[in-house]
Amino acid sequence: MKQTILFLLLLVPVFSFAQTEIQDANLAQYYYSQGDYDKAQVLFEKLYSKKPDNNDYYQGYYNTLVAQKNYDDAVKMVKKQIKRNPKNASYYIDLGQIYQTTGDEKNALASFNTAIENLSPDAGQVIGLATLFMNSGKYDMAIATYQKGRKLLNNNVIFSYELANVFVKKGDVAGTVSAYLDILDNSENDMSNVQGFLQSLLEDQKYVTELQTQLYRRIQKNPDNNMYPEMLMWMFVQRKDFDGALVQAKALDKRNKEQGARVFQLGQSAYTEAFYDASVKCYQYIIDEYGTHGNYYMAAKTNLLQTLKTKITVANNYSELDLNTLRNSYETYLAEFGRGVQTIGTQRDLANLFARYIHNLDSSIAILNTTIKLRTNDNKSIAWCKLDLGDYYLMNNEVWDAMLMYGQVDKDFKDEPIAEEARFLNAKVSYYTGDFDWSKAQLDVLKGSTSELISNDAIALSVFIQDNTGLDTSYDAMGFYSRADLLIYQNKNSDAITALDSLAARFPETSLLDDILFAKARIYLQLRNFEEAAKMFQSLDESYSTDLLGDDATFQLAELEEKYLNNKDKAMELYKTIMTKYPGSIYVIEARKRFRDLRGDNVN
Repeated sequence: MKQTILFLLLLVPVFSFAQTEIQDANLAQYYYSQGDYDKAQVLFEKLYSKKPDNNDYYQGYYNTLVAQKNYDDAVKMVKKQIKRNPKNASYYIDLGQIYQTTGDEKNALASFNTAIENLSPDAGQVIGLATLFMNSGKYDMAIATYQKGRKLLNNNVIFSYELANVFVKKGDVAGTVSAYLDILDNSENDMSNVQGFLQSLLEDQKYVTELQTQLYRRIQKNPDNNMYPEMLMWMFVQRKDFDGALVQAKALDKRNKEQGARVFQLGQSAYTEAFYDASVKCYQYIIDEYGTHGNYYMAAKTNLLQTLKTKITVANNYSELDLNTLRNSYETYLAEFGRGVQTIGTQRDLANLFARYIHNLDSSIAILNTTIKLRTNDNKSIAWCKLDLGDYYLMNNEVWDAMLMYGQVDKDFKDEPIAEEARFLNAKVSYYTGDFDWSKAQLDVLKGSTSELISNDAIALSVFIQDNTGLDTSYDAMGFYSRADLLIYQNKNSDAITALDSLAARFPETSLLDDILFAKARIYLQLRNFEEAAKMFQSLDESYSTDLLGDDATFQLAELEEKYLNNKDKAMELYKTIMTKYPGSIYVIEARKRFRDLRGDNVN
């Protein structure tokens, strides 16, 4: 028992010292954080003297001495540490920093070089020292460290990405680009990694110019090396310079005998980014260069037609001559490749052109009635043709035929998204014909659709019906509106405007007044009467800005001012309004992007 008591009594000073040490360390750190360096120094010096191998105490003592500009004591303390552990490179960096602070560049450089000279052939040690230099802003010394490490390890490739990162941190544009391109010299497999690192840097025009300069230089020096033109092509694509990319793609295509594969992919990328002229050039090159025997001949002709159609219809600025020229191109294509299974997509596109733009529903219906009779295992493509055919029947006021087409697709593909699309279209027919209860019941089921687009559309229409059919009189007003909506869908724009005006006159208190304005704006947009469309959106913004359509109207008006009415300042003002007045709007991200573009933030 006496031995136990004696043992416990001996432990008391140990525990007491440990507790005091922790308290002193915490207090020293507190004094340092408060800028009371004198008090912090006393405590850190006490702690360091008892445990000089504790890096936290050493660093705390060092920092307080430097903070008080007590450089002589700091130098003595660091040199003492170096004697204790001459292989610890961090002490040489600390010493060099003191010399540098006091203007002694000669001794500072000597200390830094000593740290590098003491390196051993160990990759981890090299990275550790370079990181210490990086953390203290000594980028040239970090570069020297990696270069020394390469010599020690007899490996001129190692530390490539680390070196490139040092040049980035240093702000050395030429060094950065050269370092990343050197990586490609040693490994073509690293191209995607190098592109990933360069992608964010290319937001700065200095990097774009430097990369382009160095790539051209390397292409001239090594004309048979594919990596450099591939990188140049990639850079042009990042900058949305598809014409520049096409020059490189064509050169690679001819050199590697690629039969247009790379150019075809570039055409697809240009189309996706809405650079339709560049996309057309890509497909036309394949057609002209390789002719009917080329591997991509038919695919290029197909995509060329699709691109030409998208180009004139998306811009909403086409003439009757444009449409007729495009129609003739489709007819020529189908005469060449036939109206069989391989051209179902093109037949569908031509029917769409007739129905939606040339306004020849009989031709579109005739085309698709022939297409859906084709024998093929591609039942899904036929189903999409049936849905389109249903749309055109509805546009032609053949409601039952439309419902029949939708119903067939629903029956044939019960558990697939295309069947949900068919059910949504049938629910819209019920809405158009005034059967709102049945339409809403179907839409409520479709709210749980696996397709986010169908689900969102179903929710929107269901809520619209619910909000505007609360009273018996509102059912009458809603009936007027849905019929007008169908007239818009059928391109009977004059009749639709008359119906909407009659609705507003007959039901002056209806909750649909903002929707009437929005619907009329849609009609004027379709007619390309942009001034009248702008008036409608302006009225919406002034009278119904707090309603659901407020942000829609403001965004549409901003887009009109920007693209068609050539009033950039007004467009900027409206985009800014969306960001400030409607912070929760789905248009905020796009409005911010367009605002910055118009302000010139992204101009190089």
